[in-house]
Amino acid sequence: MKRIPSWYWSFGVINIALGIFSQLLPLYAYFLGAKAGEVGLLAAVGSATTIVASLFWGKVADKTSNHRPLVLLSFFGLALVYAVLAFLGDVRPLFALNAGATFFWTSAGTVSTLLVLATFSRTQWERELGLFNAVSGMGWTAGLVLGALWTTILARLVGEAWSLRSLALVAALMAMGAGTMALRFLPKFPSSIQGHGLQWLTAAVGTFVAELRRYGPLQLLGALNPVQLFRFFQGRTAFGPELVLCYYGEFLSFVAFALVFAPFPVFLRQNLGWPNELVFSLYVAHHLVSIFAYRWARRTIERFGHRPALALALFLRVGIFVGFAAVGAGVPKSLLPIFFGLAGLSWSFFQLSTMALVSRLSPPALRGQGVGIYNALSGLGNVIGASLGGFLADGFGFAAPFLSAAALLFITLPVLLVEGRPAD
Repeated sequence: MKRIPSWYWSFGVINIALGIFSQLLPLYAYFLGAKAGEVGLLAAVGSATTIVASLFWGKVADKTSNHRPLVLLSFFGLALVYAVLAFLGDVRPLFALNAGATFFWTSAGTVSTLLVLATFSRTQWERELGLFNAVSGMGWTAGLVLGALWTTILARLVGEAWSLRSLALVAALMAMGAGTMALRFLPKFPSSIQGHGLQWLTAAVGTFVAELRRYGPLQLLGALNPVQLFRFFQGRTAFGPELVLCYYGEFLSFVAFALVFAPFPVFLRQNLGWPNELVFSLYVAHHLVSIFAYRWARRTIERFGHRPALALALFLRVGIFVGFAAVGAGVPKSLLPIFFGLAGLSWSFFQLSTMALVSRLSPPALRGQGVGIYNALSGLGNVIGASLGGFLADGFGFAAPFLSAAALLFITLPVLLVEGRPAD
């Protein structure tokens, strides 16, 4: 059995915290009185932050081979944000808090792929990205399991409010533990920044402040420059038309995903009447399936190519989203875990295919920005999808965002089937 690199486990632990937070935030917002539209807007704020943060961190990542400080800043920053969540008693501060959490995580999320690519040869990329995603998925699943158990037991002892707030402190401790593991295990690539222990964290803060002052105010303006956008949409950039086509399909896909999954926890609580622990348990099933499916995804990519694997994932999700709408219309609720498990299967195919395509099609000197653009477009798609999904659910019922997402994915399929061979 292949030995898993030690530093993968630091990302496994941070994903425990992320898994907790992923469902804690909408459930806590719902507890504080938020409706589906507000929960969707809350997700949209985080996704909007992803757009600017991904471009910013992508450029920072390309400026230095020293990615370790960016990971440390991310993990310890998340620990602080999650600790603050435990003391908030109103919906409005959650928007700023989610933006902060997203900004910090995007730093590590951007460079994590680059760390894998820098550590292994090109022929091993799909295998190692799949293994890394599996470890991260195990962490995320563990976070969901912990959240389900925590809310089940403590809600009966101290009430729903303190069960959710104390869970935020658990997430903060997990993030702190991940940062401590990263200090010890993250690989140290050649860099002009030297040091150990707290010196690495100091370097991270210094890098952040310097690069934010240098690039931060220009990121949004540069991203929204009409000339640059027009050239990008034409494929007239250093990234080339084939990668831009991949970005098109990825963007539309994330719009569809957010249409469904942003208001989905409210759908479970409000329409189906499921308690918090059952919501967590459903997401556990989703991520457990995705962990085991990464090997199938890799084999499918090796045999048929990246784009056919992507198309398979989207075709599955068309049927899954229609199934969600059917459950809301009266089909037995027992089918929902099956649909959600299939959603986990399709996610492993989608994520591994898109990340491998972006990594292979990006010019080596711009690979950090290539990943950053991928994350930014996913954030933009999530902004649009989450905003529309919540308000469609409030105005027309939950079937509206579910069926709209299915239709959008069906339209997206031809975009991803234009080129069916694996990237070189």
